[in-house]
Amino acid sequence: MRRKWQLIASVFQLTVGLAAILAAIIALIGGENMSKWIVTVLLSAAYVVLGIIGIMDYKSNK
Repeated sequence: MRRKWQLIASVFQLTVGLAAILAAIIALIGGENMSKWIVTVLLSAAYVVLGIIGIMDYKSNK
């Protein structure tokens, strides 16, 4: 059961990270000054990477 929760958490991380990156792209297209949002985009990318690593770890241990 614990492994299932780790998969759910990894999928959640991936989803939230992708949503934040998509929101940043939409803001950039809308003309927002992205210099103040760089840290947020970097953290979102890290969230995506952590989610992918977690999913790959789950699949490799299954």
